[in-house]
Amino acid sequence: MLKTKTKPTRNSEARQKRTYSFDKRALSPIFATLIILAIVTVLFIPVFIWATGTTSQTQESWQTSGLIATERIVIEEVSLKAGATSWNFYVRNIGKTAVTINDVLIVVPDGDIISYENELSTVNPATGNAQDYFAQGELIEIEIADFKGLTLTGGQSYTVKVFTTRGVGDLYQVVA
Repeated sequence: MLKTKTKPTRNSEARQKRTYSFDKRALSPIFATLIILAIVTVLFIPVFIWATGTTSQTQESWQTSGLIATERIVIEEVSLKAGATSWNFYVRNIGKTAVTINDVLIVVPDGDIISYENELSTVNPATGNAQDYFAQGELIEIEIADFKGLTLTGGQSYTVKVFTTRGVGDLYQVVA
């Protein structure tokens, strides 16, 4: 049997055209692209805020690290005398950054540690004026008048540790 091609009728052509004609339920390509761009933008905003917050925090930590790297102090002299009314410590800034003394620790021979954090007065020995921070090369005198019940025993070795607000410090051993 031989098959012959049949010509499409007008009704079948019309049905085909209707199938491929514009569907009113679909979105136009331009409107769909705009929606995709809006979604991507909305999702990008939190990522951008997070990334800029992280980099600014990193920048601050790098600046602090840079200050710590250039911050150095050395304890030049310690006056711990039994029966004295106050103890004096002389600290010099040998770094490139201005520093503020925050804490003095005294380690007694039995291992106890006495902290004098924020309980000390700092004075510029050249002028006699109170001074909170000191620049490169300057000397500062730290005076402690409240001994917190610590009594010194003559001939015993004590360790004095002085720290800045950024945690840089030095230690000095002295015999009372």
